[in-house]
Amino acid sequence: MTGPTHYKLDTARRGPPGRPFGWQVIRRDDAVEVERSTETFRSRHEAMADGMPKVIAWETGRKD
Repeated sequence: MTGPTHYKLDTARRGPPGRPFGWQVIRRDDAVEVERSTETFRSRHEAMADGMPKVIAWETGRKD
């Protein structure tokens, strides 16, 4: 994406030891969490790979 974005992806530790990472989509204007993962992942990279399509959907208005 080019230019400013309105949403960002954040990862955090919030799962059990074997799968400690989850993701949240955060609206940049007011830092409100608009969506979060329902599952957890083994690494931050896995969480990011799962969450990035959600950020793109929020940016483009195609959230289903």
